[in-house]
Amino acid sequence: MSTKTSNGRQHYAWKIMFACIMIKIGSSAVTGAAMGNFITPIVNELGCQVSQLTMFVSIEAVAMALLYTTAAKVLTTRRIGFVMGIAVIAETCGVALMSTYHSVYMFYFSGALIGVAQAFTGFVAMPIVINMWFHKRAGAVLGTVVAVGSGAGIFYSFLSARLITACGWRNAYLIMAAMGAVITILPVFLLIKSPQEAGCRPYGEDEEESIASDGSTVSSEWGLTRKQAFGSLFLYVAWAACLMYIYGSGVSGYIVTYTTMELGQTINFGSYAGIALAVGTIGSSLILGQLNDRFSVVYGLTWGAATTTVGYLLMLLSKQSPMLVLPGAFIVGLGASMYTVQCPLLARSIVGSKNYSEIWAIMMMANSLIGGGLYSSIGLFYDRLGSYRGAFVMGMLLYIGAFLTGACAVTMSKKQRKKLGGK
Repeated sequence: MSTKTSNGRQHYAWKIMFACIMIKIGSSAVTGAAMGNFITPIVNELGCQVSQLTMFVSIEAVAMALLYTTAAKVLTTRRIGFVMGIAVIAETCGVALMSTYHSVYMFYFSGALIGVAQAFTGFVAMPIVINMWFHKRAGAVLGTVVAVGSGAGIFYSFLSARLITACGWRNAYLIMAAMGAVITILPVFLLIKSPQEAGCRPYGEDEEESIASDGSTVSSEWGLTRKQAFGSLFLYVAWAACLMYIYGSGVSGYIVTYTTMELGQTINFGSYAGIALAVGTIGSSLILGQLNDRFSVVYGLTWGAATTTVGYLLMLLSKQSPMLVLPGAFIVGLGASMYTVQCPLLARSIVGSKNYSEIWAIMMMANSLIGGGLYSSIGLFYDRLGSYRGAFVMGMLLYIGAFLTGACAVTMSKKQRKKLGGK
């Protein structure tokens, strides 16, 4: 499919994709690196437990969740670029403030601030914006955006380790916050618009209509109503898979801490583990987008279960051979985009695109409250048992369970969709 409009100009949707990438490599990547390499030096300086500090992530997730339905409504009815721009400013301010804290409890304020902002720029916002602009190739675009963000994660993992070593964790926060602001703010304010604001139609809409006119297919704007969706058992089965993915994906966030605290390796070696994880995540995002677009969501579900199982088995063996952390982290990364890429595509595939934004926002509220809100509990494996091995086993089991329930939901939804006259 051509990337240009009928008059030969580049379609505005690609500017939207560029702006989304700027969010991912700017403010989103910075906030994603707000813990990681910072956990060990902060815990050592403040004398707190790992689970106390990583409660920051749980508070961030809960704050996001409480604003998801509001964000979905605002992003589809207001000036989307202005709303997302203000959110980006709040995110970077939240990171900068962390450089001033002298108590673990003060980090919770930044967690709440960043969480509220990310409701308008993160897990719900990106799929909504991409669904708004791309009626074709949505999986590939979402996968590419997430993959680029993961690539930025490699850079910030490397950079944060060097900054912490060279000038301390406080100055590292300030520098990274400034970088996020410079990269993201202007592209968001200037480029992100709704199709109505830009005065053009979504990418792929013309092709859908031309195909639909000869009766060979149905527009992708078909979809369940909110009442139909939440009255269908398969939605709750798919929802269970998403919950398993969000909690299971949190385990990979402790790989760096496992490397430095449990294995006793240096912060720099820990950063290499983070880089390996991020490289794998880049591949995961790109592969998942293609698997969903070319084949089906079941292929994506299978990919996640297989890679995560192999990856965490290597992590378990790394207790005897620490160098196995690097290939283990990479393979875990190959399944790390199941929550950010696979879950929204799974939801869209079973409910359709017509009312997807509203339905996905409600699903994400529970996902973040239940799954993300429990993130800090993963740290209890180390605090109580002195090892993350139990967390790695749990991660494998959750991804396998998500594969089984997700595949079941897809099968159930196909039967229901035929009854309702869907494609």
